[in-house]
Amino acid sequence: MPLSETTLLKAAGEVVYGRGEDYVRYVRGLRTTASKAYASIQAKKVYTVELDWSGPSLIGSCTCPHHADGNFCKHLVATGLAAIDTGRIPVDETASSTVEAAVQAMDVGELRELVMTLAQRDDGVRRMLEVRATAVSGDDSQAKAELGDHARNALAFRGFVDYRRSFEVAEAASHLLDELEIHLNSGSAELVRPALLYALTRLRKIVGNVDDSSGSIGDQCQRAAGLYAQACLLGQPDPVELAKWLVKFRADSPGWPHVELADFVDSFDEQALATYRRAVAALDRKLADRNHWQRFEVDAMLLELADHDGDVDRAVELLSQREEHAQYGAIIDRLRAAGRPEEAVAWIDRAVAEGRISSHNGGNEYWLSPDDVAATYQELGRIDDALGVLRADFVRRPSVSTYRVLLDFAARIDRADTERSWAFDHARQLAASDRFALGAVLVQLCLSEGDVDSAWQAAERFGPGWAWKELAERGANARPVEAADLYRPQLESDLRYPNSKLYPDIAATLATMAKLYERGGRSADFASFIAQIRQEYGRRPSLMKALDAKRL
Repeated sequence: MPLSETTLLKAAGEVVYGRGEDYVRYVRGLRTTASKAYASIQAKKVYTVELDWSGPSLIGSCTCPHHADGNFCKHLVATGLAAIDTGRIPVDETASSTVEAAVQAMDVGELRELVMTLAQRDDGVRRMLEVRATAVSGDDSQAKAELGDHARNALAFRGFVDYRRSFEVAEAASHLLDELEIHLNSGSAELVRPALLYALTRLRKIVGNVDDSSGSIGDQCQRAAGLYAQACLLGQPDPVELAKWLVKFRADSPGWPHVELADFVDSFDEQALATYRRAVAALDRKLADRNHWQRFEVDAMLLELADHDGDVDRAVELLSQREEHAQYGAIIDRLRAAGRPEEAVAWIDRAVAEGRISSHNGGNEYWLSPDDVAATYQELGRIDDALGVLRADFVRRPSVSTYRVLLDFAARIDRADTERSWAFDHARQLAASDRFALGAVLVQLCLSEGDVDSAWQAAERFGPGWAWKELAERGANARPVEAADLYRPQLESDLRYPNSKLYPDIAATLATMAKLYERGGRSADFASFIAQIRQEYGRRPSLMKALDAKRL
């Protein structure tokens, strides 16, 4: 679907669309692609917005409450209108055909006059013409200077940049990089390369003195790094000087942007690569006695060289040193890719022995996924080892998700009953020993099996712990009054101190309890409870108003 005022109006309705028009002035950090727009709305509160018109209808996401309720909010409208205002969004076919017809009707003289008028009014158009002129004259000095000045002016931000202003910086950087990318893609790589290098280094410096909590400036800095690498590949940089720059740029790196050898190595010749190796080796010697974080970038450069050379043994050596724990995931990936499965399994065994297996963010360079390890052990016929890994993960992170992984695996080898019994036994032991979690895990396991009666029994014996709300919702049909009473501890906590922001939720909770008491045939008891609350907290008018709104 094309993005237009008409499609926005259709998606939002007249009322919301009108409010969105008022919020265009609050749009910050707008970034657009062919089918998406990203922005932040900064009015009384700050909301993050993403608008998508790649499919048959307009969709999007916004962090505001109105969108959370399933509505196409005013912030989405504002972002869409701001994107249209940039002029970088393709117009609908009708408007496009009208413009095209008008252009086709002009003679050469009229077109020349129009182009010159546009060049006088728009610096971007003028620079575009200057870039095209270099192809005719062969002299690119003026266009290079013009693009360099444009980059310096666009990023001329001084001093600390606060959060709100960070979106202004990101927007300026985005517009600059948009223009440079157009020239880059049109065959002017060498012409725009100096401006891209300036943008990259300048943005990195800006990020060091800015509240970039949204990451919007960091995103543009990373984009500049990618475009500069592309310009080096398509242009004609001095390979040796580029190699020296890359090592120095990374040696001075504060952690961003992420650049690596693979981005630039195709722009090197043999001499440049040799220069790069020597510079990295010198940096390695200089930082030999530093800790891992101070050596992070040089260690990354050494590893990239090993990977570039196909030296798996060197890569494994680097990945297993200077760390409290080896980078097991990265080691195993390389050994498998090199066709060395037996060594990979040996490293898996070491990871299991050190407890570096976790379903929480597992499957990365540092941690192995228990699912993958279990699958590997199963292929080798090591069934008990596979189950041991999944059991250990359940013990480390007792939850329905880790229980299900264990049970699904056990079902495939006809051991589901055994593992179910073991998991429930462990949950009972945890319930009896953990005074904070109480019977939460056991309650959740029972509910996951659809056994509501057993979940209530576990809660009665050990307490529901953090699973109280899940039990209240799913166990309400069987025991409505007991389910209602599960809300009381949280209710008492919320009422302890005056807080008008909590009163609507408190009233909603009490309304839920009222229905449950009514279902259990004890409406009179709940009426007494409400009367007690009104008497005790009658001096809180906002709370009384919230209760009145729910007719309590």
